[in-house]
Amino acid sequence: MKKLFAATMSAVMTLSLTACSSSNSSSTAASDDASKAADTSETTAEGNKTVVTLAKENDVVSMDTSYATDGMSFEIIAATVQGLETVAEDGAIIPGIAESYETSNDDTTYTFKLRDANWDNGEPVTAEDFVFAWDTTVKNPEAEYAYLFGSDGACIKGADEILGGDKEATLDVKAIDDKTLEVNLTQKVPYFLFLTTFPVFYPINEAFFKEQGDNYGLTPENLLANGPYKLTEWTSGTNLKLAKNEAYWDANAIEVDEINVNIVPEASTSALDFEAGNTDFTKLNSTLVDKYKDNEAYDTFLEGYLWYLQYNMDNEILKNANIRKALSTVVDRVDLTENVLKDGSVALGGFVPMQFALGPDGKDYVETGTEYFTETGDEALTKAKEYWEAGLKELGKDSVTLRLLYEPADPSKPAAEFIQSQLQQLPGLTIEMVSQEKKNRIELQKQGDFDIVLTRWGPDYADPTTYLNLMITGNSYNYGNYSNKEYDKLMKEAAATSDQEKRWEMLHEAEAILMEDLPVVGIFQVGGASLVNPKVTGIEDHSAGVPYLYYNLKKAE
Repeated sequence: MKKLFAATMSAVMTLSLTACSSSNSSSTAASDDASKAADTSETTAEGNKTVVTLAKENDVVSMDTSYATDGMSFEIIAATVQGLETVAEDGAIIPGIAESYETSNDDTTYTFKLRDANWDNGEPVTAEDFVFAWDTTVKNPEAEYAYLFGSDGACIKGADEILGGDKEATLDVKAIDDKTLEVNLTQKVPYFLFLTTFPVFYPINEAFFKEQGDNYGLTPENLLANGPYKLTEWTSGTNLKLAKNEAYWDANAIEVDEINVNIVPEASTSALDFEAGNTDFTKLNSTLVDKYKDNEAYDTFLEGYLWYLQYNMDNEILKNANIRKALSTVVDRVDLTENVLKDGSVALGGFVPMQFALGPDGKDYVETGTEYFTETGDEALTKAKEYWEAGLKELGKDSVTLRLLYEPADPSKPAAEFIQSQLQQLPGLTIEMVSQEKKNRIELQKQGDFDIVLTRWGPDYADPTTYLNLMITGNSYNYGNYSNKEYDKLMKEAAATSDQEKRWEMLHEAEAILMEDLPVVGIFQVGGASLVNPKVTGIEDHSAGVPYLYYNLKKAE
């Protein structure tokens, strides 16, 4: 067997995440006014406690790793539960509950050695906790992220059969003993270690889970923590409170005693709280950027989230390739990002974001690929009209009405309104706006009840397939019902090859097929404009997987 000790773990992951922030987890000194506000903040300490207060626009949807599908849930789960591996500030994969691991010569068997770690009820974290959690999730038909155990993710033996409905199939994950976990894959998966940092691969204590029954994960009392913090309060839609977990195996390294998370949907409100010294971190929306961009507490970073248009391929109008090309071309993405969003977002016409996935040559995937839909202004409009006129002629129509589904929150709302104005430059096109809150927007997508939708995806792991797999025939997130046999074949071959340079070439070829067929088209990659208390460091933003990690959170006196 090849032995890979914990000390070398970050070096072997060539596809590990690259940090995207200019300052990532630290911030420069704020302006005088902001500094004075921070100095008088009541959140600096409560007694001898070091307290950090964060403002977040969304509440947690679920603390159950089988059901969580949103960034906020991932963030709080990752603060309270640790998996086999975790992610360092610079994006390297580092030991979590697994102290070390070995791989077979063909990299299809991983044997993890677990450290001595406990849940906050005193029970030890064991290999069986991972076996139970993974088996429970992959067999749960309502677990949306169960697909990551199969050939679209980790390629664990038995997962595809289970996901396909085979009730006799078993997941090839074994607890050799309390501290030894063996995982068997159908093929080499270069990003497998990164997957183990993602919440769906976290452990669950079976006895506690069964004791809670249907209440598991619904309240702090129905949860166990083995990570740096534990959830102590949760008022739905209002706030959450995390306290340092003294049972955490590395508790001595945790310097912040308490994290308060206030749910503040309006960025203007949280920005005022920041000015008053009541909040240590808040993101800003596009309307606030100009106000705060010269404040020294202002920071921007590039997130992995890609906002894109998805076309319903069952719509008779959108089945026409020239119509889709016209719609995809006419949007001036640079104008959108620079003059509307203004928050560090960048124009992106392809289907894989930048600065999160490195190839075997050490270069960013986007850097070594083709740029798509880079036309701006009159050039974009002229080219789009040519496609549009050809499409209308093929359809035998002189006017078309299409619905654009979006959610009424930043940055979706201003982006959708801009896109509507851009699309309606095409002669004879009317865009009807369909505004739905995120949950309803997703449900309408699942039902296929849309023409065009402005939607987003955040990378679950640091590899282009976290995006490209979405468009494989039958993928549960392929809401537009796209199917291309050549694309499916290429993605399957890319997954099977052991030649990593060839695999990278195949992924670029697959994306080129998508950009020719256009079931989806990228619009922009999200920028994270924010205000950060100069006394606070260690708010680590990551482009793939869990959006924010707090292992290294600190607050100066």
